[in-house]
Amino acid sequence: MDKMIRERISSLFLFHEMHFEELDAKYHVMEKVIIQKYCAGEILLSARENPVGLAILLDGSAQILSGDEKHPALLRTMGAGDSFGAASLFSGEKGYRTCVRALEDCRILYLPAVLVEEICLHEPMAARNYIVFLSGRISFLNRKITAYTAGSALERLVLYLLHLPLASDGSWELDISYAQLSEQLGVGRASLYRAMDSLCAQGLIRREKKKVTPLQLETLKLMIQ
Repeated sequence: MDKMIRERISSLFLFHEMHFEELDAKYHVMEKVIIQKYCAGEILLSARENPVGLAILLDGSAQILSGDEKHPALLRTMGAGDSFGAASLFSGEKGYRTCVRALEDCRILYLPAVLVEEICLHEPMAARNYIVFLSGRISFLNRKITAYTAGSALERLVLYLLHLPLASDGSWELDISYAQLSEQLGVGRASLYRAMDSLCAQGLIRREKKKVTPLQLETLKLMIQ
């Protein structure tokens, strides 16, 4: 296992404020992980598959989509180091509620469910980290539901932008068209463009076609709290 993979695992939320070297020696974490390669456009996880384990995107990028095969909605775009699958691991349900698709060639590392369960059973801090992480996800989803159902076009747009990964140059790259974005946010295209223009006029963002650069990131975050 190379150094990058070890760093990705040790920085996972599950091991926050824990000594990973000691955990690895005790549970043989590095020996038990599973690494799989996927090509751009390939489906990583879907409702047809049972949860494999807690997943970490080692490199490349991927999208988490809603489980609706006919009209999938983009829920999240992930970059290297991001994790997924935590909510499904102990749900007791077969299959995933969402679908994960590779945007480009990537590698996924899985911590098997039995390994994660063993660590959580014997390491109270790991169990606490898992609960804290899931609580944060629930809180975020509640804010997202509120914004998407009761929020204005501006609030929905800001929430969407904040959930995109920042590129190395500090910008967001929209991975869908504006027509698709307006449909996903449940607002008209005119309302979407007005919201985008308003953020630009307030000096909060700069837009160049599908590239959006946040100029006042903290102010944007306050808008959806």
